[in-house]
Amino acid sequence: MQVIFNYDRDYSTNLPSAIALGTFDGIHMGHRKLINELLLQKRKYKYQTIVYTFIEHPLHVLAHDKEPPRIMLLREKIKEFSRLGVDILLLNSFDNFLLHQAPHEFLEQLYKKIPIKSFVVGFNFRFGHKGAGNIIYLQKEAEQKELDLITVPPVKSEGEVVSSTLIRKKIQEGKMRDAAKLLTQPYSISGKVIQGFGRGKDLGFPTANLGFSSHKIMPAYGVYLTKCTINRNIYWGVTNIGINPTFSNNNVHVETHILDYNKNLYGQYMKISFIDRLRQEIKFDSAEELSRQMERDVIKAKKLIYKKR
Repeated sequence: MQVIFNYDRDYSTNLPSAIALGTFDGIHMGHRKLINELLLQKRKYKYQTIVYTFIEHPLHVLAHDKEPPRIMLLREKIKEFSRLGVDILLLNSFDNFLLHQAPHEFLEQLYKKIPIKSFVVGFNFRFGHKGAGNIIYLQKEAEQKELDLITVPPVKSEGEVVSSTLIRKKIQEGKMRDAAKLLTQPYSISGKVIQGFGRGKDLGFPTANLGFSSHKIMPAYGVYLTKCTINRNIYWGVTNIGINPTFSNNNVHVETHILDYNKNLYGQYMKISFIDRLRQEIKFDSAEELSRQMERDVIKAKKLIYKKR
């Protein structure tokens, strides 16, 4: 896959192309259906496949105070699109220029650079100044230009339309199994292991303290069964997310006790995938009481692991 940061809007190609447009935060079930339709165009007509999306979330410009935390950071999104087999990932700045473009101006800019044969969009896709462009607008455009328009209908799970907003809600509620179902994979957070307070080791359960992006959405405070990827090796872990109320900390920490692992991880890159929630975060009266609860957490985690095998 070729990744293009299209800051100057100067990407062009001579290859007949099928293009999918959207924000694609999380690349969930609905997004994957859309990408499957895009790839079908390639198989049927040998079109080049292009995903047109944004470097930042559109609300970063439209309403910065309402910008949602990310399900996927840009580097995670790039990796996933590459895995799905897209030819071109076209990353654009959602800036004031794009914000104020009329729908016809946006499309004409695309036509000048790309010989588009097919549009693939979601049922609720909107574009152009104040969202003036919609599916009806695109249908008329496709008829006039003799293009194919593939509109992907809403994908539902247990009666709810799958969306990035719904998935963020599930994650914030700690419903990681539900989130994983909608994402088609467990939600994950990645980063380098950093120096912590060393309290886990003192309690008999050494933990890896993860440095993470503040732009990522955080699961509800609590303790989770997780899978930890370190140097391409996968280990089970018990991860606490929260402020460590027993020790009166104020900052959010992501700390993982990796089961049956005793190597030094400082400075190493680790990916934590959330499998299930074990319990909510609790303030204990003493370090000894916390240690006993951590022992119970590990036992509960191992029972869940055994069931999953």
